[in-house]
Amino acid sequence: MPLRSGALIGRGDDLARLSDATGLDERRGGVVVLSGDAGIGKTRLLSQLETDAADRGWLTAMGHCVGQAGSALAYLPFVELLGNLDSARPETVERVLATHPSLGHLLPGRRDAAQSQAAPGGPGSTAEPGQVAESVHALLSELGAEEPTLVMVEDVHWADHSSRDLLTLLMTRGFTTPVALVVTYRSDDLHRRHPLHETLAVWARIAGVEHIELAPLPPEAVRELVAGLEGAPTDVVTAGEIARRAEGNPFFAEELVASAAAGQMLTGGLSRVLRSRVEQLDETAQQVVRIIALSGRQIGHDLLARVSGLPDDVLDRAVAEAVEHYVIEACWPPSYTFRHALLGETVADMLLPGERLRLHRAYAAVLAERPDLAPASELARHSAAVGDLPTAVAASRAAAEAALAVGGPQDALQHLERALSWLDEDDTERDEVTLRASVAAMVAGEPVRAVDLLRDRLDHPGSKQRPEARADLLAALVVRARSIDLPIDPLALTREAVGLIDEDVAGEVRVRVLVAHLQALVDAGQFVEAALVGNEVALLAERLGMGGSLVEVRTIFARVVEAQEDLDSVERHLRSIVADLPVDDPLLLRAQHQLASIIHRRGDLPASFASYDAGAEVARRLHREWAPWGQESRLLAGMTAYELGDWDGAVRRLDLGGRPAPQPGRSLFTGALLSIRAGRGEEVDPAVFEEIREWWPVDGMCVVLSVMSGVDILGQAGDFEGLIELTNAATRALDRIWGEYHAVVRLAALVSGQTASAVAHVDAAMRDRLIALSDELTVRARRIGTVGPVVEGASKPMFERPPGEDLSETSRETWAWLSRVEAEALRLRWRSGSGEPPTTGEMVDAWQRSVAAFERYGHVFETARSQARLAAALHAHGDEAGSRAAADAAREVAERLGAKPLLAELATLRQSGSPGGGTGDSSLTPREVEVLALLARGLSNGQIGKQLYISTKTVSVHVSNLLAKLGAAGRTEAAAIARDRGLV
Repeated sequence: MPLRSGALIGRGDDLARLSDATGLDERRGGVVVLSGDAGIGKTRLLSQLETDAADRGWLTAMGHCVGQAGSALAYLPFVELLGNLDSARPETVERVLATHPSLGHLLPGRRDAAQSQAAPGGPGSTAEPGQVAESVHALLSELGAEEPTLVMVEDVHWADHSSRDLLTLLMTRGFTTPVALVVTYRSDDLHRRHPLHETLAVWARIAGVEHIELAPLPPEAVRELVAGLEGAPTDVVTAGEIARRAEGNPFFAEELVASAAAGQMLTGGLSRVLRSRVEQLDETAQQVVRIIALSGRQIGHDLLARVSGLPDDVLDRAVAEAVEHYVIEACWPPSYTFRHALLGETVADMLLPGERLRLHRAYAAVLAERPDLAPASELARHSAAVGDLPTAVAASRAAAEAALAVGGPQDALQHLERALSWLDEDDTERDEVTLRASVAAMVAGEPVRAVDLLRDRLDHPGSKQRPEARADLLAALVVRARSIDLPIDPLALTREAVGLIDEDVAGEVRVRVLVAHLQALVDAGQFVEAALVGNEVALLAERLGMGGSLVEVRTIFARVVEAQEDLDSVERHLRSIVADLPVDDPLLLRAQHQLASIIHRRGDLPASFASYDAGAEVARRLHREWAPWGQESRLLAGMTAYELGDWDGAVRRLDLGGRPAPQPGRSLFTGALLSIRAGRGEEVDPAVFEEIREWWPVDGMCVVLSVMSGVDILGQAGDFEGLIELTNAATRALDRIWGEYHAVVRLAALVSGQTASAVAHVDAAMRDRLIALSDELTVRARRIGTVGPVVEGASKPMFERPPGEDLSETSRETWAWLSRVEAEALRLRWRSGSGEPPTTGEMVDAWQRSVAAFERYGHVFETARSQARLAAALHAHGDEAGSRAAADAAREVAERLGAKPLLAELATLRQSGSPGGGTGDSSLTPREVEVLALLARGLSNGQIGKQLYISTKTVSVHVSNLLAKLGAAGRTEAAAIARDRGLV
């Protein structure tokens, strides 16, 4: 009796836990990750769960991952699972397919219908992972709404990259209808470099996912199991020996029983036992089993028949014998699989080198003639094994395109990189494959990988690389590298590329090279030469009918107009481009993103927010969510929502949760979320900063997003050593990447603000270091006030000094932060007592300008933070009514946003005598007020005594009383409190 049937022994508690986690009785659903060693009983437990679910009225379906070949096939288990659901509930599938056509890519019988909805080569001709995932989630949710639905995916340690990502998304999103999802994997198959290892770390952090690991069965359960197996030994000694050697593994126990029943010796390891099972078959059946073993775990009947070359009746008998001996199982549609993966692995290990080569050759020959019998990746694998590399490369490229067609860019990249590993360095096909691999990497959101692939080919061109191919590679490198900040010289590279192409040759490669050169010229601010190149490429593109390149030229030239600070013209220009482009043109994404950035720079945050959101929607529609412009549209939409005070909306856009995301994209979103976490005063694990800092050398935005929030987070936590280190490291990184940059203005304001708040509470050495850092950054910020951005690349601003530029009109964000810098500088002098202290009137004026600038820009939280500090300045100036109004306005925003640090600052202001509380200082005597005034000027006790004609000892008594009454820990803090309360 096989272990897939019969009574479930020793797993009652595990089944109860699994049933509870999936909400079987309550019909609520749930997500479970079930793990355990090979043969431990995961499949048997799942079989029982499926039976119990069906008895309770649940719809059930299962998908399997398979070894060797399976991990190269995008969405393989979901193709099986959705096929089962389509057979069971075709009406529901049809209904969901109507609104989610990407679902058709995973339904072989409906794939043609899905592809027919898309124009050839258009965005619908391939499926983006997000679209595929959304369609699967929609189908499962719809099924759950109709009836409780249990779906299971077995052996995800063999899952392809796309399937792992899809499972992650399903777990992250969860279900609002009764849907239960169970996935299993072999824990003894995992190692540090296993593809599933990193995914499991993500799954472990997803809330609501139950993790169950099956332990070995206890000895008594194994003995009970052995006793119930057909052919089990009756003598106690042999049965006990089997139970002992099985070590709690049901499959091992069954194999040992089967071996004993056949008269085999109980010696050697399990591999020997499994081999002995196969060796019981006749030679023809063993031959068939060996063929199946080399295909992976499962093989279709037609492919098996052709590879084996056996007559139908002989093959049928061989298969029947293997089935009767529980070595393989028959499946539908007609195919065969090993009863357990360990059997297949054992048989594959038994193959002799010559036998293995002959079988690979047979597979390759059959699949070359009948490619419909298996995925192209199988032909690639077998062809490579026999040394037919041209066929392997062609098949791997075909497999890559197939993976892209079903939304598996990561799988496509793996196929293309495998093809590169088979191509000789001198093979000119390496150039084409490298270019295609870089495209797959960009679609997958891995720009660093895309650049590295291109660099490697350029550094190792071989002896036969054509000049035109090298030019194409150089142009692609410049275009790909714009999305990150790796150190390259774009202008030098594109000049080299242009020089490699014969001017008399007018082809698509020349257009691509000239477009890249045009972009590099504009980024470098060389507009005269850019105009000449732009005219040339426009004429050439028009002659060749390359309309997309013409639009790209128009989009690039928007930066030239922007550099002249004519933002009205830029906006009109970009709006005309957006209006002219078809909705399915990929260039629409770049134009929409660029339009949003111009609107944002002008300070119209609501309009830029809507435009960024529109760009993100374009990215979703065109299946380019992780391509550079799509990723940035969503990122900047979230950051703009933060500025507008819609922090919940920002979190919805920025929080990726456990969803898969490539780097450095994930770090960018993590860094952007830190702004909200800092504003709300949440604790942040230092490991978060370390993770983001790994990507600093690659993308300057990672630096900016982490340091800005980091300054507030570390300052609020009192970690000023960490604040200084982070700031210095960030400025060094940005100086190297960008040179001069507007971000230093904001950084100066934040560092000065934290310094001013801390200066009364830190020791003298730290106080001096913080003040020195603030002063250094303030000087740099003021210099930016006279400098305007000439060109905004993907992430590399460059600067010159345009005459008469008014930052308050052309860059409201920078203008607001400059106003804040000046106000914080005065506040720092006020609280530290260094230099000539400002008057309260100067303080009020400076903070009023900061409030007005942020109100004009539209940054809700920074307006409130400036209002809180204006309230303190007004209080010190004696304007209690004005102070109360400013504090109340700041408090309303802080309460709505849940900004705890700002609320704490306002509470301190109230306790110190601002609106809503008494002065708290009425107990100070006139003499103590005199002492306090001199103390605030930095005089020693002896100097104060001389000023007031009293003894030093008397001064010491007054100072002690002052510290007690003010609640200050020392003289510096007492001076700061006195200034805040307007006592001096």
